Amino acid sequence: MSAVLPQLDLGPAPIVDFDGTVARLPVDWDALRRQLGVSRIAELWTRSQADEEAWKVVSAAEYEAALVAQPVGSIVDALAGVAGFAVLTSNSVAAVDAFCDRHPALRERMSVVIGREMLRGPKTDFGRFSAGFAVCLEATAGDRGDAETVYAGDQHYELDFAHRLGARTIMVERDA
Repeated sequence: MSAVLPQLDLGPAPIVDFDGTVARLPVDWDALRRQLGVSRIAELWTRSQADEEAWKVVSAAEYEAALVAQPVGSIVDALAGVAGFAVLTSNSVAAVDAFCDRHPALRERMSVVIGREMLRGPKTDFGRFSAGFAVCLEATAGDRGDAETVYAGDQHYELDFAHRLGARTIMVERDA
């Protein structure tokens, strides 16, 4: 028997991470890292000229996973009640789009996706996160009005960054 969780208060127009927050992409990250010869996918940014072929492999894996990914119920349920939301993710925009194509209620509320392609570097870099966050703020401003900004994610660094930028943060736990 599963417990009924109270609905999360994301405010009228939150900013959310994608993988681990809205969807659980079933990517075998360990195998993918071995295939690409890195210990972390973000290391691809440090290769000379940001290895385009390697990023194509990562994007293809994310896209295929998004076609079958399970939603994170608590967040997806909460997003059904918002006016709009923005996605700030290290994943490809194509993966977010593929997932949202399967979930039209999300698609109609999504204001913008700032993905890896726009960040042009690791989301773990505060400057890149901050720049993406600013675009998300602008895209959701009309729906948010005077309400506080809420950021939901599953990594401590992103919650720290969002808090530093003035947002109320929500940690999405693995079993949420």
